[in-house]
Amino acid sequence: MFNFEELFGLIDVGITVYEPLEKGDDFKVVYLNEKAKGLCNFAEGESVSEALSTLFPVNATRSLLDLFKEVYRTGEPQEITLVPCVGYARQWQEGYLYRLSGGQIVSRCTGVQEARAREIMAPHERLTFRTILDTAPIGIWSQDASGRLQFVNKAFCDAIGIREETFLSVPHYEPLYPPETAQSCMRSDEAALQQSEPHLSYEKIPFVDGKVHEVLIVKTRVEDEEHGVSGLVGLSLDMTEQLEAERKLESINRELEERISKEIEASRQKDNMLYQQNKFAAMGEMISNIAHQWRQPLNTLGLLLTDMTVKMMMEKSGDRAHDFEAFQAHCSEIIQYLSDTIDDFRFYYQEDDGHNTFCMRDMDRSLQILVKSSIMGNHIRYETDLKNVLISGYLNNLKQALINIYSNAANAIKKNRVEEGAIKCRGFIEGSDYVIEICDNGGGIDEAIIDKVFDPYFTTKHKSQGTGLGLYMTKQIIEQKFNGSISVKNDKSGALFTIRIPCSGEAC
Repeated sequence: MFNFEELFGLIDVGITVYEPLEKGDDFKVVYLNEKAKGLCNFAEGESVSEALSTLFPVNATRSLLDLFKEVYRTGEPQEITLVPCVGYARQWQEGYLYRLSGGQIVSRCTGVQEARAREIMAPHERLTFRTILDTAPIGIWSQDASGRLQFVNKAFCDAIGIREETFLSVPHYEPLYPPETAQSCMRSDEAALQQSEPHLSYEKIPFVDGKVHEVLIVKTRVEDEEHGVSGLVGLSLDMTEQLEAERKLESINRELEERISKEIEASRQKDNMLYQQNKFAAMGEMISNIAHQWRQPLNTLGLLLTDMTVKMMMEKSGDRAHDFEAFQAHCSEIIQYLSDTIDDFRFYYQEDDGHNTFCMRDMDRSLQILVKSSIMGNHIRYETDLKNVLISGYLNNLKQALINIYSNAANAIKKNRVEEGAIKCRGFIEGSDYVIEICDNGGGIDEAIIDKVFDPYFTTKHKSQGTGLGLYMTKQIIEQKFNGSISVKNDKSGALFTIRIPCSGEAC
């Protein structure tokens, strides 16, 4: 009697016998000849007992397990088109399946090299590749060097509203697109054929929706094995919505820039208006100061004139020349004082032409004339200790800023009836800043409102007594005119204002 296992071991065909499991839902290997073991990457003589589903989980064209089930159910032989060999990346097997009378399934397979496998898979791969191209969300086409289309995918045909047969039947774009679009497409073809890098262009193409769409076109030339140009491959992406959104965004940005520019100009005009409003409010106070400053010298001048008149009328003997010279000198001194006073006020109200440099000591001396006898009065002690350095900026603006602070401090002292009122101002260098500290003993600022004192129109006075612009304008001056900063906090007995102004520290 023949030994079939010995016989199967000699033939150059893989023979595998499978036993059905669970009524044909899976199949277990019960025998493999040596050729089959080689196809499945098993060692020679190795005993194998595995289920079909663990050996061949995937078939290139059809589920191998489904094929086994069909053979088991019908008894009809089936062809195994292509199955990857277990453990091999580039080797497959093909063959047939048979059912024995006992229900066992026998497979007869031979190895297939890569070249043969490609022949078997080529139709399926072409079908799969075409499916991928047709379902891609972008337009894809190819054309020869003369411009005749050789392939166009379904997405592009559907978007344009032209059938594939029509695309492939015409020699170029002219029968398909409006003349201007066709000419533009042909120019981009010529440019793409001349360069090795992809060529990008935007084309206005009428779509099936009746609208002209802006389409991004990317064309890449195709070279043959001898590096000759054989044609082009093109990709298209509808950019209409994105470009419209970009244009809308640009329009919004332009409108926003214009609005910001207008708001900045309106803010600048508002600041100028507030500055002038504060200036006029201060001017009324300063006119009162001038009257106060001049009252005593004018009274003195009047007394001198009266005294000289009485002497002249009495016609007393004596050196009239000496009396008149003393009278003239005294009057000249008073008149010069009045002239200096009015000059200080006049210069204070002149607009600054721009940045200049000034000494802090000179600024302080001029400032004392403006505020000492009027804002401070006779019951407020005013002390200054300013390190004398050069400051670059707007002199009159700094005077106004300090006057605003002094005025608020003096008002607090008078309001709280402080008997020995005092305002002290000191200036010193700290790092790259000139620091000015102004403190008073007027009782400080209510903590509930201290964060609002620099807000415009904020005032604790009656509307008839204050504008609420003084400290706001002070902050604007320090920040905008001097690139500095100002802050306030409550000290032991009153408010402490701190101004920081960048400076070089150069001494006068």
